[in-house]
Amino acid sequence: MSEISAGLRRVISVITARTGLHYYTDKPALLEKIIDARMKALGCRGYVDYLARLDDATLGEAEWRELESAVTIGETFFFRYAEQFRALETTILPELLTRLRGVRVLRIWSVGCSNGAEPYSVAIVLRQLLKQRGELGWTIEILGTDISTRALEQARGGEFGWWALRDLTERQRAEWFVPVVEGRTWRLKDCYRQMVRFRHANIMDLPRGRGPAGPFDLILCRNVLIYFDPLQVTRLVQAMAERIAGDGWMLVGHSEPIGPFESVMQPVRLPGTMAFRAKGSTAVAPVALPARQKAESFRYGAPRLPSRRPVALPALPEAATADPGREAGILRTIRQLADGGATRRAVTVCHEYLRRSPMAVGVYFMLGVLLLALGEHEGAVEGFRRVIYLRRGHVMARCYLAHLLERTGAADDARRLRAQARELARSLAAGHVLEGGGGLTAGGLLRLLQDKENHDASLLSTLSDIASGMS
Repeated sequence: MSEISAGLRRVISVITARTGLHYYTDKPALLEKIIDARMKALGCRGYVDYLARLDDATLGEAEWRELESAVTIGETFFFRYAEQFRALETTILPELLTRLRGVRVLRIWSVGCSNGAEPYSVAIVLRQLLKQRGELGWTIEILGTDISTRALEQARGGEFGWWALRDLTERQRAEWFVPVVEGRTWRLKDCYRQMVRFRHANIMDLPRGRGPAGPFDLILCRNVLIYFDPLQVTRLVQAMAERIAGDGWMLVGHSEPIGPFESVMQPVRLPGTMAFRAKGSTAVAPVALPARQKAESFRYGAPRLPSRRPVALPALPEAATADPGREAGILRTIRQLADGGATRRAVTVCHEYLRRSPMAVGVYFMLGVLLLALGEHEGAVEGFRRVIYLRRGHVMARCYLAHLLERTGAADDARRLRAQARELARSLAAGHVLEGGGGLTAGGLLRLLQDKENHDASLLSTLSDIASGMS
């Protein structure tokens, strides 16, 4: 920060004070690009001009909304963190429905909802549960809030590309969505969209008594606080805890700092995840599902892989050093193609780029992701092996390769790769954000690996969004 201009430093300070995105404090170059683009769009002559626009009583709020949408990190997808949705389906929501049957009112808040995939996923599970239980006449309030007006606009529209739906089976996609552009975009059915409402809100307003008013029976705050300063996190957790009903629940992301939650709420260990309840709540044991409900439960996470042995890694061609700027640009293009349903074209772009730049680690990683999604597992194995070959310390590539190898019967190799991933994560600071982990920290991964001892092959489905680390 000492090497940047005083004007830029002032703008960054104003932005972080309002949004709380401490994530950018040591990444001024990222914010500089965003700010320069906004200044160019407005015709501002410099930072002083832009600060004046942000402070303008008439025009400032509109520009803040544009800027907040630009700086928000909002990658997500349906049923992200499979273990948590299993906990919602089998324990948390059944407990709430049973306990609140007398009033038949349930209030849920999705903090930092981005494009709406999270609250809509909850709506799908909840509607399924109510149907299975044969219960009518409930008042369901699911609120999604975000600082990004751009994300909220998409959420209200309820249209999603393939990338946001990549964990769904064809049957699930057909049951819950209607195609808009065949093979490219789908719209969530009205029965689920009507269960969720969205509003603009800044989480930084909570400690000042503003924002959504409680009590809420369930709050989801996942992959939000990892971008905030630790002191801010403590205040924000306290503010959210004050908005939870007496026996309510909170779910947080695997990468969130746990300490602030444990200090004001009661942790509850559930299979594969940790949940929190208001202090003084009676601990709850997992709720047993009736036989019919077990049969109809959702399948979360990646499908089983066929028994194929991994292919040998071809020789790496000679190449010059990778260009990070060009690589970031091509990754954005690849993600846009994938999100628009042009997955095969995205794979082709990966191959074309790698022929010219065979040292591009991020593109190899994305290629592995795309091929895994397409069911071409031998190619995915090769892609992740290339990543490890080019960058020995790449933790996430080892995790995904371990998953693939375990599915193909190479349990010893998978065990070795997980052990390597664990040791690499231990060598990093707990708050270090892992490359390709979508915000997952080294400490968060270690907790996942601890939960997944005995080499449980479903580790892949619990990891955070691999794509958000690509840009």
